[in-house]
Amino acid sequence: MTVLLKIRRFGAFGVFHSDGAGVQLGAKHQALVALLSTAEGGIRTRAFLEKTLWCLAQPEQAKASLRTALSTLRRHLGPEAAKLLYANRERVILDLTRVELDTCTGGTEFMEGFELPHESVFNAWLQEARAELTRRPAAPSARTGTPPGRVILDGLLPSIAVLPFAHRHPGQSSAPLGSLVSEELSRCLSRSWAFSVTSYLASRQFKPETVRPAEVSSVAGADYLVSGAVTCGGDRFHAEIDLHDALREKVIWSRSFEGSLASLMEGRSSVLRNATLQIGQTAAGEAVRLADFKPLQDLESHTLLMASISLIQEMDVQKFQQAYSILSHLLEREPGHALPLTWMGFWHVMRVERGLSHDRLEDSRLASQLAEAAIEAAPGFSLAHTLKGLIFSHLTFRFDQALDAYDLALRDNPNEALALLLKGATLAYQDMADEAVQMTDAARRLTPLGPQCYYFDALSALANLSARKYGRAIELADRSLQAKRAFPVPLRSKAIALQLSGQDQEARHTVQKLLEAAPEFCLSQFQRDNPAAMSPAGQEWACALRQAGVPE
Repeated sequence: MTVLLKIRRFGAFGVFHSDGAGVQLGAKHQALVALLSTAEGGIRTRAFLEKTLWCLAQPEQAKASLRTALSTLRRHLGPEAAKLLYANRERVILDLTRVELDTCTGGTEFMEGFELPHESVFNAWLQEARAELTRRPAAPSARTGTPPGRVILDGLLPSIAVLPFAHRHPGQSSAPLGSLVSEELSRCLSRSWAFSVTSYLASRQFKPETVRPAEVSSVAGADYLVSGAVTCGGDRFHAEIDLHDALREKVIWSRSFEGSLASLMEGRSSVLRNATLQIGQTAAGEAVRLADFKPLQDLESHTLLMASISLIQEMDVQKFQQAYSILSHLLEREPGHALPLTWMGFWHVMRVERGLSHDRLEDSRLASQLAEAAIEAAPGFSLAHTLKGLIFSHLTFRFDQALDAYDLALRDNPNEALALLLKGATLAYQDMADEAVQMTDAARRLTPLGPQCYYFDALSALANLSARKYGRAIELADRSLQAKRAFPVPLRSKAIALQLSGQDQEARHTVQKLLEAAPEFCLSQFQRDNPAAMSPAGQEWACALRQAGVPE
């Protein structure tokens, strides 16, 4: 990614454009840049910046001063670099992925000789920062060395390669439809943590008509291989897609799809998203089958990982518990690896969400420990930050910290669909219903791989419920329940939406299903343990559940 800004923090502080031209900034603006560039993920809360940079001002004056400082700073940075700086009602963010930061060399001091007269809070922070950065070298630029995010994790993920599809009726030479379909499919697959996707450019070296799957596996290291053929007629295209187990040279899935050429050309083909979803589900199902068939120690680590992820989604208690056993075995094989640590953390959170936990506090504590261990192993791992946000939002109700964690996740991977989804749910709990719907809709458009779609539909139903879009909430809850009919979350949202839209009888029928799925559910538990009860609409929802037959 192109560097737009360079910041010299050791020695005389300075900010420069990518070509080396200096940006003239006043002392307060330099201090603001310093605070942002030293924050984890480049994120500071407005409250922290206001208190640190305007400690003598009244609260409203400090807020206005920060707004003015941000506007002035953007103007000095210029139209391109200003894109790196953005803010919402709670946080100010500097996009460090496109910023080059210097490192401490030759014993130079952090912000040498710099101070802000009369700003005692900032000067105290500066002294602490100098002491801390003297004890340890400054963190290298995010652009140097191995990225701290998903790259270092790919060894545990099953790898998949997409061959160029054969175009049986080429048409015009300027429209290589087979290559277009396979390239778009590679992009869809790469949005998920389910696979490590071999670059499509690397896959083009193979001739799909003659290459053997085992050959691709040996050269590209692929565990799975996707091949296919495309034909077109009028404004429609038809694709035959096969999924191979590359090592065993076995076709494990084959489907036909038909869709609009226009949507394909625009990069928004629902056909390819559907194919991507089915590929993920098939690979996960194959992993579960192998885990049932073979002793655990004989299975590859990535097979164990996929099997556990799939089983975590199951409503059956025995299958859910089996996920714990597989993850425990995987952690023995891959000690300290961020992926199994993160998914074991998700297991503990889902145990609480399903109503299966006998000790909510203990599951919360264990999930937090696992999230911290995963982040320590891979500081930029978006899924680990997503887990941390989920714990904050759904278990401890610390919504501000949850949003910070989701923002860090989206720094590493802007397509982290689960972070977008959970951030939307957290906004719903804070009476930001329109933003919640937008966020959860964006998450659903990313079409997560594997068997997680039911969860996305369930939380999208919650967001629409908070926006009083009852018909849409019921529709999304029903979609979730088609996949997992005993999942309490969509059952609860559906019951509330039905009751609030005047469909009393249907609401009571849904509550009966809810109590069958979660026999211990009651109003006191909802008000005590559910983040939805913390929302401004929580009392209205509790009243709706009471009217629909949920016991006290």
